[in-house]
Amino acid sequence: MRKTIVFYLNGKRHEVDGKMALMTVSDFLRYEKSLTGTKVVCAEGDCGACTVLLSRMIGGKLSPYRTMNSCISFIYSLDRCHLISVEGLKLNQELHPVQASMVQHQGAQCGYCTPGFICSLASMTEDAKLEGFPIDRKKVQNYTTGNLCRCTGYEPIIEAGCNVNLDKVTSIRNLYQDEVIEKDLNSLGLESVQIEGENSLIFLPAGLNEAVQFKAQYPDTRLASGSTDLGVLSNKGKLKLTRVLGLHQIAELYEIKEESDALIIGARASLSDLENASKSCFPEFSKMLHLFASPQIKNSGTLVGNLMNGSPIADTIPFLRVAEAEVVLMSTAGTRTLNINEFILPGYKQMQVKADELLVSIRIPKSPHRYKLYKVSTRKDLDISTVTFAARYLMDGLRVSEFSLALGGVGPSVLRMSDIEKRIQGNVLTQALLQSVATSLRTEIKPLSDVRGSSEYRHQLCHNLVLKFFDEVAAECGIKATEASV
Repeated sequence: MRKTIVFYLNGKRHEVDGKMALMTVSDFLRYEKSLTGTKVVCAEGDCGACTVLLSRMIGGKLSPYRTMNSCISFIYSLDRCHLISVEGLKLNQELHPVQASMVQHQGAQCGYCTPGFICSLASMTEDAKLEGFPIDRKKVQNYTTGNLCRCTGYEPIIEAGCNVNLDKVTSIRNLYQDEVIEKDLNSLGLESVQIEGENSLIFLPAGLNEAVQFKAQYPDTRLASGSTDLGVLSNKGKLKLTRVLGLHQIAELYEIKEESDALIIGARASLSDLENASKSCFPEFSKMLHLFASPQIKNSGTLVGNLMNGSPIADTIPFLRVAEAEVVLMSTAGTRTLNINEFILPGYKQMQVKADELLVSIRIPKSPHRYKLYKVSTRKDLDISTVTFAARYLMDGLRVSEFSLALGGVGPSVLRMSDIEKRIQGNVLTQALLQSVATSLRTEIKPLSDVRGSSEYRHQLCHNLVLKFFDEVAAECGIKATEASV
């Protein structure tokens, strides 16, 4: 049992223990290592000023370098990782080509957001070199979705990104000789890590058996995966971390397996990896994940974490409910599998999970069904949903042979609309039918009013989304206006 967190920072080995393991990564960089290039503005993972790059040991190899928000990430999550701050991008005291391009195109004014933009654009150049794609305006915009700027204006930053000279980019893997770092981190062996502080206990098990044993011993422990919500709650003083079970060391939980009849997603698989993995079998879900959040959040966040957080406006749960996904729960008593519609209970954040159980994977069955997934939010990118909509359907000519519907943001949990499903399934798809259903939502849902929208607004959104569903499916089926009004 190892008693310290071991990681590399800009090519140098670090070892920490005790209460420092519960520091945020940004605080560690700024106050322990005086690497003040990393800025903290929102402390919520929204603005991207704190962006850094991270590579994690998985299966004996360092993964590709991905961006993350250091303000909501904790030091204990860095065990057997290589972290790169903005200071670590230079080569032989020369600016990284991204930094040079930002200078040339005047991409900074006050400078608070600049290091985060540079790290995001450096991530883009890493992927461009690795995958061989050309850099264009769209790529720059996609990679900097999670970075906000108040004073420079985005045009100079986009110009800087578009004009990076890839020929002069040295990959981070070559810059720091990752094979040497891999050799050292592999020499640590696959052993569990336990860090005890004055009033805290952090356990990073090397395997699932140790994880479930710890959960059985400490059923009230906080489970940490991507920590994209946990970090915010901690930063804002809403939660004090005292006992943490981190799943970061269990290699099998990072796996996404596509089988002949299902897609199986491990508890530590990132939403970024899931977005790519679901493109062929669930393209609508992949498109929705593209808008789910910033790259920094998706690189850290997980599907299992989004489900277990249980928010009624969680973007992935409506799809999982209509897709009849299955959750795999593990404890010292064994493994059990539940349909997600049994797993999610009525009430706010209520789920059928025992205190000693871990949700280790989600299985999404493949089927011939089609999907429509809608997300309504104030902004298109990087925003919390006001209302979410998921429909799964099969058409037999003009008849809806199978239909499932889930709505989020309209009740204490994401709702399966079983009464509406019965009204639509088996009937000819007509505008009159869908208009009637849309109107009946007035009595089917009871949304609350909050800062993202009033109850009346949410009612209107759901009404409009039902009609949008009809318009899109009617166009796919070639339903004419006369048929639509039958």
